[in-house]
Amino acid sequence: MKLTKEELQFINRTLAGNRVTGSLLPEARDQKQQTHSEIKKLLASISNSSQFSLVAKNANEQVEFPLSDLSALMEILDNNLEAPNIVEAANSSAPRSWRTCPSTPVRFRLSPQMMPFNMVSISQSGGLINTFPYQASAIQINVISRIAKLYLADPIPLFANVHSIKVASPLELAVSFAMNKTDNEKLKAFILHNYIQRKGLD
Repeated sequence: MKLTKEELQFINRTLAGNRVTGSLLPEARDQKQQTHSEIKKLLASISNSSQFSLVAKNANEQVEFPLSDLSALMEILDNNLEAPNIVEAANSSAPRSWRTCPSTPVRFRLSPQMMPFNMVSISQSGGLINTFPYQASAIQINVISRIAKLYLADPIPLFANVHSIKVASPLELAVSFAMNKTDNEKLKAFILHNYIQRKGLD
């Protein structure tokens, strides 16, 4: 299926509204190119057994376009290199962000006085923290409503605003958090890279 001129114009308007102006630093440009390459690998790996659709949104309209092949989607990706939102397919109306077990350690740190904890799993909106050697219930109160630092593969941390937490097991805390757009994009790229690695597409 080919998109009509009007459909492409609508998609381009939507993307243009979300595009960050200004030139990218070389490191950011490299990360965007890596993300773009990984998106293509992911799409290629699932294209034979999946049905694609493109959802375009702005303030007061949403349009979903079925895609019979990837050519139109690849054309759009060439102009928009942000990592996708990867979600678990679910029967509910609000699918959950895809949660991955990191292939490289992810550290969760609340303050210089507390040791960092390893994240057992992570998504765009939260994760599961291993609290060893502490009992999860003993440190739960110290985590809620705090700004945490997330260390991925980079020594520069991402900042996460912890807004809910519960004890998942004696040594695990389930944490929900929110991030600013820049840090969230970095986390999305990390999750996508981890997803690609685990599918063996590197």
